[in-house]
Amino acid sequence: MNVLKKLPPNKIVLETCSTSKKVAGKFVDPWPSHRYRKGKRIINAIKTLKAMAYSFIGQEKNKKLKVDVDLDAINNYYNESNKNDIQLTWLGHAAFLLQINGFTILIDPLLHKRASPLKFVGPYRCKERGFKSFSELPAIDLILITHNHYDHLDRPTIKEIFREQKNKKCQIICPLGVKRWFRRKLLRIPSRQIHESNWWDTFDFARIPDYVDLKDEAMVAKAIANADQRITLSCVPCQHNSGRSIFDQNRTLWCGWVVRDQYYSVYHAGDTGYRSTPNKFNEKDLEKFPYCPAFKQIGKIHGPFDLACIPVGPVYPASIISPDHANANDAVNIHIDCQSKHSIAMHWGTVEYLGLDNIKYGPLELNNELKKKSIPLKNFHIVYIGEMVNLEKKKTNKVIQ
Repeated sequence: MNVLKKLPPNKIVLETCSTSKKVAGKFVDPWPSHRYRKGKRIINAIKTLKAMAYSFIGQEKNKKLKVDVDLDAINNYYNESNKNDIQLTWLGHAAFLLQINGFTILIDPLLHKRASPLKFVGPYRCKERGFKSFSELPAIDLILITHNHYDHLDRPTIKEIFREQKNKKCQIICPLGVKRWFRRKLLRIPSRQIHESNWWDTFDFARIPDYVDLKDEAMVAKAIANADQRITLSCVPCQHNSGRSIFDQNRTLWCGWVVRDQYYSVYHAGDTGYRSTPNKFNEKDLEKFPYCPAFKQIGKIHGPFDLACIPVGPVYPASIISPDHANANDAVNIHIDCQSKHSIAMHWGTVEYLGLDNIKYGPLELNNELKKKSIPLKNFHIVYIGEMVNLEKKKTNKVIQ
């Protein structure tokens, strides 16, 4: 059976790193880098309404974006002959299937058509997910949620996951305040399987023998320490916001996730901005705008990372979007700050009308920014939906910290 145990807080981290902050009952980003700027509001409003009108259509607009999920490789991960410790598959937008140390983890699974409270209007997923049913996938051990926006927390997908009998015991970890959503939506997920997390919280997740008495804390702790299948999960800061309606704005927290086993570490940055900029400015003045320090803190505490999933886009209009979303330059800076050895671009090419820019923004702009900083293009990987990145098991055992 799988068990999740919260670890004691690291006092040094809490004293030296950014912690979550609430003002008047709402979470706020505690950095000068998060600031909404004045822009051409009327023009932006007109373009936004135009984008919403187009979103009624729900038509395919990016046929060149490849979709190819290798279900055989995903299911063969558990064969003794498989030499991979990690298999990371992009399912589009911010959704990933992470297979690590024998566990299967879903991160931010938006796998249905609309990122909206309504079925007929709103941002829509314009690319297929690459599989018909969760019956085609292995049992999901854990779901990690970064925040409650519709394009990251998708009720139809959650319902579909738990309809499968093999997923009934799946655990969920979400930021502070989000558990209430799971309990109110009649998803019939037991409360004991849903866990809330604050920034810098860390959990042990392990597979232990069924005979272990969960009420015996000493016995559980010993079983976790001796488990061959064990990972740690750390909730880390990002620069964003939350809300599913006008009534619950920033009432719940947002975050990124770090997943580590004895061989490797993986970082999912969540949905995040890096710095706030006006719509128009001279590129040489870019460094005058403050940037979010959280990523250097994450790199110092949990890095370097073997793999990092970093968002690129949407980006326009910058005066509104830049505090909460990363452009290509921001993404490269996050890659550097968090000490990533190999990053994967996400949050592009899948969902139409999250911003006013084309969702194909990402690959070309990212490559240009990498070249400016003399970073090899292979170090920040552009993937297609379904592409899998593998990391083989190492011969030397690395202790989980």
